Amino acid sequence: MNIYLVQVDYSKYFSQEIVPLGLLHIGSALYNKGYKVNIIHCTEQEIDKNVEEIVKNKPLWVGFSVMTGPQTMHSAWMSKKIKDKSDVPIVWGGIHPSILPDQCLEEDYIDAVIIGEGEETAIELTKVLEEKKDLEGILGLGHRNVNKKPCVHQKRPFIKNLDEDRYKLEFDLLDMSKYFLKAGKYKRVFSYKSSRGCPYNCSFCYNLEFNQRKWRAKSAERVIEEIKYLKNKYSIDGIKFYDDNFYVDKNRALKILENIGIPAKTDIRIDMLTEDLASKIKNYNVFDILIGIESGSNRILELINKGFTVECIKEGVKILAKYDLRVGYSAIVGIPTETNEEMNATIDLILWINSIHKNKTVTIGPFLPYPGSPLYDWSINQGFVPPKKTEDWGFIERWKKDLYKYLPWVKDEYIYRIREYMKFFNYSVPLLSNIAEFRLKNKFMSFPIDIYVINYLYDEAVQEKTWLGKLVRKIHKLIKV
Repeated sequence: MNIYLVQVDYSKYFSQEIVPLGLLHIGSALYNKGYKVNIIHCTEQEIDKNVEEIVKNKPLWVGFSVMTGPQTMHSAWMSKKIKDKSDVPIVWGGIHPSILPDQCLEEDYIDAVIIGEGEETAIELTKVLEEKKDLEGILGLGHRNVNKKPCVHQKRPFIKNLDEDRYKLEFDLLDMSKYFLKAGKYKRVFSYKSSRGCPYNCSFCYNLEFNQRKWRAKSAERVIEEIKYLKNKYSIDGIKFYDDNFYVDKNRALKILENIGIPAKTDIRIDMLTEDLASKIKNYNVFDILIGIESGSNRILELINKGFTVECIKEGVKILAKYDLRVGYSAIVGIPTETNEEMNATIDLILWINSIHKNKTVTIGPFLPYPGSPLYDWSINQGFVPPKKTEDWGFIERWKKDLYKYLPWVKDEYIYRIREYMKFFNYSVPLLSNIAEFRLKNKFMSFPIDIYVINYLYDEAVQEKTWLGKLVRKIHKLIKV
């Protein structure tokens, strides 16, 4: 009896080169127990053909990996289509059903949810379904009881030893040819996760609920072994770490970077940076670093429990610029109670970064009220109305133009326009970056004709349905920094 594991993404342009790491971990655990596993990683445009495959093959159960946002909506669509043609049990796992299991179980197209880490729960669920036994008592599982009411069991303890062979990743479960990213001069960069969780306390983050501020990691030796395997078997020339916090154990992180034998992309907290660490990162050929600076306001940084100040950010930026490290900075605007003056302080901080650190990209996005984060409850108190149906969570999308309509403390399109002009910084076209710098420096967001033109072309590229869209996509790849 086989099992299908599914992840549905919006567009191959956004997501298809990013490894579905959640599915890979669950699928590998099941495979190592002797089960036949099929992984489907598709776009919304490919839902129908994959529904036909699943229904035809009559699996024991179908699992969906689901994050809050468009994935929630698309997974709901596909689940409904499967249920229309089959009585196969549908099980949701991932962040969204882990945070909102009861709401998910109100939907007749979801039979069960796996809460938190899913390896052991998926194995136990499979055995119970094979033997046609009752689901009661499975830790980390939610389902509907005999009265058709949601019943959520006790959480399963976290996995303590991620090095155990039963959790060893089976990369051949994937069509590996789909997952090699291009990043500058590197043509075969692969996505990988060496640890789980984060010990910090950022109040906008799902991690507080999902991982309980616990950080667990594979040993440096296991990580080095797996990455060298990928290098030898698939000829990867770079690795992109998707850890929530790669440098929690700096000695472990540096040992990995020193010994994997290929360049890497990592994240880091800016308050972890020192001259010595930056020098080693440079020496070990880290080709890109992701850093959340979040805000140019000390009040907002304190509100979100970031644990550092604007002054700390500036010191870190100076170090990064000194060593000419390539960095992707990110910030957030639209946090409840944030004033326009505080948003403008974030813009000014980014303009300052732009003036001294040239080897960088910058993104700025709106605050999203993710369930499970402390700011989610605060958002509700500020007037945010959570969706009543699971699929309606699809509006939680960082690039959605009218997102501000769902955030009652945001009065107009100011946030949207800040975000769009910040995008222009990441193109190697002086006209676009000069327009962005003028508008942001002068806080002149009126008459945004330039945004509408660029976004029309961008939407064409994403859909890729016309000759214009295909042409714009090719141009976009050339001009993006």
